[in-house]
Amino acid sequence: MSARRRGTPGDKKQRKSAARGPSSVSESEVGLPAPPPEETGVSPLGPCDGEGEGEADVGAVTIPEEKEVDLKPCLRSRVVLSGLRDDMWTEEHAATLDLFLKDVSKQLLVIYIDEFAGLKVEQTMPHQEQKQLTYFIRHENAEITAENFQKTVQFGTVRRPYIDSLMRILNSVFLPRLFHNTSWPESIKNEFFSEIYHFMTSLTDTRSKMKGRTVLYIPIEALSMKPEVVVKDKALVQRLETSMIHWTRQIKEVLRAQEAVESRESTGPLEEIEFWRNRCTDLSEISKQLCRQGVTHIESILMLSKSSYVAPFQRLARQIQNGSEQAQSNLHFLSILKEPFQELSALRPRDIPDKLPHLISLVRIIWVNSPYYNTRERITALFRKMSNKIILMCCQDISLDRIFEGYVVSSRQSLHDCISCMNSWKDCYLYAAQLHNRLSGKGWVLDQTSIFAQVDAFVQRCKDLLEVCDCQQHFARWEDGKQTPLPCFFGHRGPQMTRNLLEIEETFQKHLHTLRNMKGGILDVKNTFWHEDFNRFRSGVKDLEVMTQNLITSAFETVRDVEHGVEIQDIFHHLSAREAIKRTFDKKAVDVYMLFNRELSLVNRELSKKLPFLPPHMCHYSGLAHWLRALRRRIDRPLKCLSNAHFLPHIGTGEESFQAYQLLVQAMDEIERKTFQVWTQTLDKDSLRRLDSPLLIPSAEKSGMLDINFDKDLLKLFVEIRYWERLLFEIPHYVVEVYDRKEDLRNLRENLLLVARDYNRIIAMLSPEERALFKERIRYLDKKIQPGLKKLHWSLKGASAAFISECRLHASKVQTIVNEYKAATLSIARSAQQISEALLVRITGRRVYDDLEFEEDQKEHRAWVQQKLMGIHAEVVSIMRQTYEVFKHDSAEVQQYWVAYTVKMNRMMEEAFRLNVKWSLLELSKAINGDGKTTPNPLFRVKVILQDNYPAPSAQVEFSPTLAQLATMVNDISSHLIASISVFRHLPEILTKRRFHRDPISVLVERDEDIKKIQALISGGMQANATYLQAYLKTWDVYREIWEVNKDSFINRYRHLNPLVSSFDADTARYMEVANNVQKEETVLNIQFVLLDCSHLKFSVVQHCNEWQNKLTNLLNEMASTRLQELYAYLQENAEKVSRPPQTLEELGRSLQLLDTLQHELPKLEGQIPPIHEQFAILEKYEVAVDEGVLQTLGGLNSEWLSFQQCILESDVMLKKHKEKFKTGLIHSADDFKKKAQVLLQDFGTKGPFTCAVSCEAALEQIAALRQLLATMKDEESTLRSNLGIFKIEQPASKDLQKLEKELDYLQQVWEIAKEWEDHWSEWKTGSFKTLQTEVMETTAYGLFRKLNKLSRELKDRNWEIIETSKVKVEQFKRTMPLISDLRNPALRERHWDQVKDLVLRTFDQDAEDFRLENIVELGLDQHVEKISEISASASKELSIELALQAIAKTWDVVLLDIVPYKDKGHHRLRGTDEVFQALEDNQVSLSTMKASRFVKPFEKEVDRWERCLSLILEVIEMVLTVQRQWMYLEVRSPLPGVPEGPTRRARFPL
Repeated sequence: MSARRRGTPGDKKQRKSAARGPSSVSESEVGLPAPPPEETGVSPLGPCDGEGEGEADVGAVTIPEEKEVDLKPCLRSRVVLSGLRDDMWTEEHAATLDLFLKDVSKQLLVIYIDEFAGLKVEQTMPHQEQKQLTYFIRHENAEITAENFQKTVQFGTVRRPYIDSLMRILNSVFLPRLFHNTSWPESIKNEFFSEIYHFMTSLTDTRSKMKGRTVLYIPIEALSMKPEVVVKDKALVQRLETSMIHWTRQIKEVLRAQEAVESRESTGPLEEIEFWRNRCTDLSEISKQLCRQGVTHIESILMLSKSSYVAPFQRLARQIQNGSEQAQSNLHFLSILKEPFQELSALRPRDIPDKLPHLISLVRIIWVNSPYYNTRERITALFRKMSNKIILMCCQDISLDRIFEGYVVSSRQSLHDCISCMNSWKDCYLYAAQLHNRLSGKGWVLDQTSIFAQVDAFVQRCKDLLEVCDCQQHFARWEDGKQTPLPCFFGHRGPQMTRNLLEIEETFQKHLHTLRNMKGGILDVKNTFWHEDFNRFRSGVKDLEVMTQNLITSAFETVRDVEHGVEIQDIFHHLSAREAIKRTFDKKAVDVYMLFNRELSLVNRELSKKLPFLPPHMCHYSGLAHWLRALRRRIDRPLKCLSNAHFLPHIGTGEESFQAYQLLVQAMDEIERKTFQVWTQTLDKDSLRRLDSPLLIPSAEKSGMLDINFDKDLLKLFVEIRYWERLLFEIPHYVVEVYDRKEDLRNLRENLLLVARDYNRIIAMLSPEERALFKERIRYLDKKIQPGLKKLHWSLKGASAAFISECRLHASKVQTIVNEYKAATLSIARSAQQISEALLVRITGRRVYDDLEFEEDQKEHRAWVQQKLMGIHAEVVSIMRQTYEVFKHDSAEVQQYWVAYTVKMNRMMEEAFRLNVKWSLLELSKAINGDGKTTPNPLFRVKVILQDNYPAPSAQVEFSPTLAQLATMVNDISSHLIASISVFRHLPEILTKRRFHRDPISVLVERDEDIKKIQALISGGMQANATYLQAYLKTWDVYREIWEVNKDSFINRYRHLNPLVSSFDADTARYMEVANNVQKEETVLNIQFVLLDCSHLKFSVVQHCNEWQNKLTNLLNEMASTRLQELYAYLQENAEKVSRPPQTLEELGRSLQLLDTLQHELPKLEGQIPPIHEQFAILEKYEVAVDEGVLQTLGGLNSEWLSFQQCILESDVMLKKHKEKFKTGLIHSADDFKKKAQVLLQDFGTKGPFTCAVSCEAALEQIAALRQLLATMKDEESTLRSNLGIFKIEQPASKDLQKLEKELDYLQQVWEIAKEWEDHWSEWKTGSFKTLQTEVMETTAYGLFRKLNKLSRELKDRNWEIIETSKVKVEQFKRTMPLISDLRNPALRERHWDQVKDLVLRTFDQDAEDFRLENIVELGLDQHVEKISEISASASKELSIELALQAIAKTWDVVLLDIVPYKDKGHHRLRGTDEVFQALEDNQVSLSTMKASRFVKPFEKEVDRWERCLSLILEVIEMVLTVQRQWMYLEVRSPLPGVPEGPTRRARFPL
């Protein structure tokens, strides 16, 4: 610990302080927050010996007076820390040591090694626990020198445990030296030693309690003294009596501790054994301490002094001896319970009952044989502790978390085990008590009630928890840690039912949560809060039962049939275990049977109807029978449902319902039998005569077409027979003959339908004019069909096959010619469409033309399109010539119709060229005038420049190129278009090589009224835009004076006016503001189709503004420098005059007069200084270069002014005045800022991009500009709030800016989504169709639609048009996605695309690069979505068949027959055919499945080929195996008579 300071014997106060020094230091060390682990030995050596602490010899250190001594090594040498190295000391540590040595206010220095930070040298105690610590304590306000180091500084090292360390230091170092000190006065000595006794007693108690022991403190003061000498020192005797009083108190506390422990009821037998072991140890140790020499020595001293405290102490000592003997005896007998109870601690509750009889027997042994522990109270307490132990073990087995987390099954089992264990314990105890009373003379006099009070309470608690488990299963669907699935309620009220059920579960969970969070432990039987909380829980459960009954009643309100009623009963039947709910459950079971009775009544009512409803595909009699069967199934289904519902209670209503069902079924069977009898009586006995009629007849409904001529009565007969056979009725024999021909007649009827369909399709495809063109071919086809109209009848067998084949063959030829003709016409129409769509004007909407680029670009485009149109036109001529090859040998009448067809195609071409020019001009008009909904995109870039038109007096704002140049370039477009199509001639002129009496195509197009109107619109748009452009030029008139006013003349006039500095600042700021306003002007803006580039003009105007600023600031610099020099000279001159001491009365008067004058002029002079500073501040603000000498003068102006004020005794009023002025300005700025924010929010609401009229890029740019402005405003707001904070003025954040920022966030999200959609749509629309990724398209479209839908809901009160417009676009695209997915099906083959082409009656190349998404709509595929979906589905099915056939082929490519040598005799045999037969069987099954599919038609030949192939393979292998088996049999058989043996026999029967 610390070294004590030497005291001066003459000074009592000083001696007392010095005497108490170590004690106080020790107490402070006891209170350390983080005591180090072990103590370093303390040695009283000199200041440089480096060990512990002590007193140094003052004369041992000699330091020269004139040289400062470094005491840091002296401190470092006394630091004794484990692990300390010299390299750990740093400069920072040296600085801390220097500060402690030199600063007398620093009293504490601690040094320790931190586990993470290394060596620490600090002047405060560490906040974290440390293992070891060295301390230095300075005397208050004492300087430290080498001579007084030992007197001034206490030092030492302590380690953990700190109390042991403190006691060792006190007992080994301090106390011996203190007690042997004879130089102190008696009063000080007695007082100090009394405190030492008290402190050491408390310290010893603290140390012993931490170790769980009782240690008597023995003072060492009188140990070496004889009793006769000690008795004479009354003060010493009093101190020894104090120690004995404390010993008496300690012994009493030990004796009272037994009673306190015995009174604890919650402990178990093992704790009881541990208590007696500890007590035995404690009493034994105290007994040994009482026999020590120090205790007996003090006892003899006090007996000699006749102290009254000796007798009580001796009595307690004897009690200690008796108590030790009793504790040893009790421990001996209780030890027999230790091992059984330790074994019991490892058991589960279900295993405990087997061990209980043995434990009770051991307790009886203790009761009978123990001399001290055999009292009624202790044995009863031991049984209570056994109950506590069993309860504790059950509590450990019961997991409350699992109970309340829904592990119902396992928790219920655990609770039952605990209840069974408790009952077994009670039964074992009662059985043992009965045997004891019967066999022992000493009765069983224990208090059974107190033993089992907690057991009974714990059993009841377990039953309560069982009820909680049942409630969780009933009301929360918990089984064993998992909830059973939520039942699904049907009907429109199903969601409400589910919500009600969830509400019940939620309410139950709240009750359960409240019960779980009760005060105290749930399994603590002494906890009285459980009963109140559990009663509240039961009350809540009763409410839930009522809610559940209401839910069952509500669920049955939607029940309309038996199945749903049984389903509801099944949902709630697990709740029928609760009595309150069971009554409702039984009531609803009756309702279910009533529903079944109602169903029987409805069926009975249906039977009583005279005209039942029959399906249109059934005939009367068989349909009536099927209707009866349907009614039968209608009542069979609920009956089956009721029969399977095992949970329904058995009631009388159910039996009555089953009887009614039986009667109804019998009646229905009788009606069905009678219906069949009536039908057989209506049959015609000779049905074959109905087949004597022609095969075909002309159609009565459609002129020129054919129909089949088959008797409809026979069709009805076939239907009746088919449905009666389904019902397993026997058909009369006289109609069986004609029914047997049903299949042949069906085939014939279908083939004739094909003939009629082929003929009718040809006729339907041709218009009346086209029929005339195909007149000769139709006449030839009629001759082939004529026999079917007159000669051939249905009764003939086989004669109609040749007729059908020949008719279909010739119809197919004619159909091919018609198809080629239609395809040619369609190709010409498509070419005409291509001509009309190949616009001669190219305006992309994204390119902006500079200068006269537009004219050159259009010229190149027209040349390219003209070549394309010429190629298309030549292709049309080639198609017409190829089509004419079919008709060139026909009659003159046909040739006339051909000419008319040629003229028709020519009109189509004329219209195509007209539309081309019209649409080209419309495209140009749209680019000039817009489409009526949106403004046109910029087409021309026009520069706005400031042109210096010398010798004009000032520059002018002009356009480049001029408006006249633009108008000429645009208006000449129409004439160029007409010239481009003038090279095309009429088709009749080209094909017939005869003059065609019709004006040229270009002339006809030029005369078109629509084209003339469009030309007028273009001209009008150009004129209107010229007006807008001229109006825009006038907006720059506000800046006209910037470049028109002569700068030099204006500056000269300005100098003569001598304006205020505020005028300079305002004018300079005005020009800067003008420059900023010019910069804020839109650099690029759209005026209709013109994109104005104002960058050149803005640059010129800003240059003029900069010139104005430079001239103004140069003038201000000149004027400010002059005023500064004048004021500085005035202050120096007058300060010198007023400060000069007067030598005469006249000088005094003049000085007083000057002083008075200067005092009156102070405000005026003070008023001159701020303007000068303001002038130079303005110069600094605008970064004007000022002369260095002037700046130095300006820098000394304030100090000169302060000196001047000091001379005339004035204060700094100016600073306060300006401070107040600045405060007022800030408040005004805050008000202006609020108004500015409101205006900005209002402008956004009125001018924001909320409609689709704004492009995405423009809208996002506008939003970015608003965000930039908002950021500027927020920066301004932050600066304003910071400045106001200086004056303690609170400025809340602007709600307008917050609202604007939120609105901008929403608006930017909307526009970003719109832009993303536009980008995706442009990419998909122009990309090749075969490369489209439908999954990505669909995901993207649905994702964008969800975002838009979410924003639409959130912003429904904003009425932003762009949201709804974007939603409509995406939704329209979503509706086309199924069609795109079907067309992108990889299973589609060319035959499927042919079907699609037949649907739209147009041809196209789906694999072409130019086949795009936009072609889907042009071809009209969106009108056949369902048909295309069916084709796509069929393609997928056919693909699976195709892949299966490929798999079969691949299988037989690799199958090998295993042929091996047989007995090395030159023969071979086939083995291992199991895999071959398995492959054959699998493939044959697959082929059968394919043939049964309706999608096998494209692969019929391939399937038939494989069937034949596999059958052949099977026959060959079976034949080889048969021959092989017979040969092997003959080889081993003994020879028959006449059959030779050996080689001859084998040669006759070779393998």
